[in-house]
Amino acid sequence: LNAPDIDNMPGSILEAFASGLPVVTTDAGGIPYIVRQAETGLMVPRGDHEAMAAAALRLLDEPALADRLSACALVECRRKYAPEAIVAEWQRVYEGLMA
Repeated sequence: LNAPDIDNMPGSILEAFASGLPVVTTDAGGIPYIVRQAETGLMVPRGDHEAMAAAALRLLDEPALADRLSACALVECRRKYAPEAIVAEWQRVYEGLMA
């Protein structure tokens, strides 16, 4: 569970992705750029504690959903946030600046 009111790049979400854990979070800040609703995690409106609890309970009630979210998030994490992916992105940025 990740329930911030403000957070642009929460490391805890990426850690959960990399660990194969399902994520329930709010839609605060930059989180919608990291979590794809019902694909890599479940997002609820900021400050909606009842929706947060319902989403967490949903994962407990639907283990297949939790497994699917975790698997998709792990693939996404490896694709976008692995060191090789980060280096390639920075290289693309620098090459664009030098062109």
